[in-house]
Amino acid sequence: MNCQDYMMNIKDLNENRLLTKKDFDSFFDGHNEYDLKKISINKLRSTYGVTHLINGKYKDMRGNCFKCLTPLRADYRCHENYCMDCQ
Repeated sequence: MNCQDYMMNIKDLNENRLLTKKDFDSFFDGHNEYDLKKISINKLRSTYGVTHLINGKYKDMRGNCFKCLTPLRADYRCHENYCMDCQ
């Protein structure tokens, strides 16, 4: 075995990621890109009910920190989807 067999791809390390507008292109088959640009990312996430791509599956992680995915306490809600450690 050589060195390259042990090296990992950066995508393998980052399996959990927050969805962006580019990810919602697959949901917008019948609409044009201009419609997608007018809608905010928060509105898209709430409309389709998904926020993250985790291990290849779409999941709704509202109520959790968007960065570390831990459940948010009630007093952290003022930081809008992020815990105090990730803020």
